[in-house]
Amino acid sequence: MESYTVGTSILQDHWTSWSGTAADAMLSSNAQAHSGSKSGFVDGSTTIDAVLDTGNKIFGTWWLSFYMYIPAGKEGYYNWQGTVPIGSGEWVVGNIYFNEGGDEPGSGYIDYSSGDAADWVYFTYPEGQWFEVVTGVDITSGISLATWEMWVDGVEVVSAGTPFADAAGTPGTSLGGIDFYSISANNEYYIDDVTYQDGPFVGVNDFAQKGFSAFPNPVNNILNLKANENITSVAIYNVLGQQVYSAKVNALTSQVDMSQMASGAYFVKVNVNGSEGTVKVVK
Repeated sequence: MESYTVGTSILQDHWTSWSGTAADAMLSSNAQAHSGSKSGFVDGSTTIDAVLDTGNKIFGTWWLSFYMYIPAGKEGYYNWQGTVPIGSGEWVVGNIYFNEGGDEPGSGYIDYSSGDAADWVYFTYPEGQWFEVVTGVDITSGISLATWEMWVDGVEVVSAGTPFADAAGTPGTSLGGIDFYSISANNEYYIDDVTYQDGPFVGVNDFAQKGFSAFPNPVNNILNLKANENITSVAIYNVLGQQVYSAKVNALTSQVDMSQMASGAYFVKVNVNGSEGTVKVVK
């Protein structure tokens, strides 16, 4: 977010808005920042309807990571749209609320476009702190059979293999974009360090520039980690969000013995000289 001018609308690169104009675009702000000095700001105007265009994907595996900051007592919101430009809208997995109504601090939920709370998925998040939201969408079998997974602050919220659709089973037309909307007058949140890519996920600020690599992937026994700058620490989480490994490294290389870990997917969270990234590996 460092390239945008503070106080102006963000309507370039992958950023657009519901209307496609600056009238409802996200604002650049220096009030909060996860890295650098700026972030994207969605206020309580109920006007901002910012959209990150994810390219109307209908095949492949795609990962999106961003950091979010919601001040204590404030609300946040976003949704996934099935096509961009949006038109009338397709809420692929419904609405994703943070502290809806202002009376559920630190709590959020995904409603899957259902009025039945039994269909909702709940999660928690830290108020007044930056936290990471990671979403993976697997469209390798086509958009009609797409699945997704989601993590909030390092905790799995939606498990891999969950249909990328609403409660009625209706998928989107494509992986169109993510809509950051000002849901109420009490809405206030900031977005920073957005990473969107295909293939294995590395959610980082300047992580790639630090020459980080993890190999082999898939791994049988030993996972090798290497970077051009010091690897400070390593933590590994299973798909349930449970930490199964943690170590301080302070070296350019490290090896993790995964021989005793069960087969499946893992998320390896690595700090390289102050920059954090998460790599998905398969054993």
